[in-house]
Amino acid sequence: MFDLPADVKESAWLIEEASLIWTEVTLDVVAQMDDLSLTALRHLLAAHRHGPLNLSALALHLGMSPSATGRMVDRLVGQELLQRSPATHSRREVRIEVTPRGHEILEQLRTVRRQCIGEALGRLPPEDRRALTRLLQQLTAAAEPPPA
Repeated sequence: MFDLPADVKESAWLIEEASLIWTEVTLDVVAQMDDLSLTALRHLLAAHRHGPLNLSALALHLGMSPSATGRMVDRLVGQELLQRSPATHSRREVRIEVTPRGHEILEQLRTVRRQCIGEALGRLPPEDRRALTRLLQQLTAAAEPPPA
C-alpha cells in the first residue's frame, strides 16, 4: 500500500480480510438466484442506491460504457427487475429504476446477509457490538466521496 502508516496498513488488511467473508456470503446467495449474474446485481444495486437515474448516470456509477450498461438494463427490464419510464423533465430522457420484483430480489439478498451478520454479531459481547457498529458507521462515512 502506498505511504500509509504501519498501523493503518494492518487495519486495512484486517478489514479487507473480514470484508471477503461477507463478499463470499453475498456470492453464495447470488449463486442460488437464477438468472442473476454479478454484473446484473451490480446494475440492480446501483439503480437502487442512486436511482432513479438515466442511462448515462448509471453507466458512470458503474464505470462502464453506456452501450454495455444499456444492454444489461435491457436484460434486467426483460426480467422485470428494472423499468424504464420517461423522465418528468425531458421527453428524450429515460428514467431507470428498480421494480417491485427487483426490490424483492435485493431484499432476499439482504435478508440472508443480515442473518449471517446477525449470527456473527450475536457471538460478540454487547459493548463490542455497539462499538463495532459505531466504528463501521464512521468508516462508511469516511469512504463516501466528498460532496461536490
